[in-house]
Amino acid sequence: MRKITAAQNRKIHMLASQLGMDDDLLHEFVGMFTEKEHISSLTITEAIKVIDALTGKREYASGSHMTDRQKGYIFFLMMKAGWTDDNGDLALKRLDGFVKKQYGIDSYMFLDRKTASDVIEFLKDWNKRPRKGAGEQA
Repeated sequence: MRKITAAQNRKIHMLASQLGMDDDLLHEFVGMFTEKEHISSLTITEAIKVIDALTGKREYASGSHMTDRQKGYIFFLMMKAGWTDDNGDLALKRLDGFVKKQYGIDSYMFLDRKTASDVIEFLKDWNKRPRKGAGEQA
């Protein structure tokens, strides 16, 4: 399998920069989609998958489901907010609990575009709040 091209590598970094991701979050994001630690170890096909996720290319044809870009941004904002478990992985159960309580939806995976946008706005506001300490939980 052929390795990622220089143009793909630049595009991934440019898109991540536009989303406000630092290198650590970008590597976490890439790991979620490809299970690889380094961008340079991606294949061309894996790089396409990452680029599609960063640009919000939809996985579903219906148009009502949240886009990959929205999901990626939610994950980015969760990391920034510290919504992680003891291992540093995303606390997806916490996200599921939040969407269940606020929107009556059993899992974040079933969010539509509008509700995903609402979750994004909540997390953006959450990240603007002052923190009392490093271990603060909501």
